[in-house]
Amino acid sequence: LAIAAHCLALAGRIDEARNFSAALRKTLPNYCADDFIGTFRFEPDAEAMFRLGAKRIGLG
Repeated sequence: LAIAAHCLALAGRIDEARNFSAALRKTLPNYCADDFIGTFRFEPDAEAMFRLGAKRIGLG
């Protein structure tokens, strides 16, 4: 769910991304961008991009 939410947000498909983030938050109410970023190893530019996507959908 988190990968879908972040990728959809970056693709500009905000409504769909918010649906995925809402589903994610039902299971993990405190889930945020730090959780997503901490799961993977991103280069700084990729991390910044995913943080932007997270911010767009309320996970930032």
